[in-house]
Amino acid sequence: MLSGVGNTLKSKFTRERVRCQAIMDILSLVSNKTRFQILCALHEDDFCVNELVEIVGGKISNVSQQLKALALAGIVSRQRDDQRVIYSLKDERVRNLLTYLQQQF
Repeated sequence: MLSGVGNTLKSKFTRERVRCQAIMDILSLVSNKTRFQILCALHEDDFCVNELVEIVGGKISNVSQQLKALALAGIVSRQRDDQRVIYSLKDERVRNLLTYLQQQF
């Protein structure tokens, strides 16, 4: 049996379920090491895949796969520039999260 505070908290969690899920989805995407490094780079500037591979290391196939996941989630955007695809950090919530984390650490 929940106390008054417990019932209030349960009601709040029920109302906030969608928002909590959105937060968990973003944190899940950011928790991958390669994706986090990509996002940190894109927080500073826009880059193509080859530049991101040089910055974060790893294989081009893995960086491309992680960029695809971030693009499908709407966190990064792609723009063709001649023969290259340039990636940008699109989601302001993620930009703000990265700024906050940089200030804290």
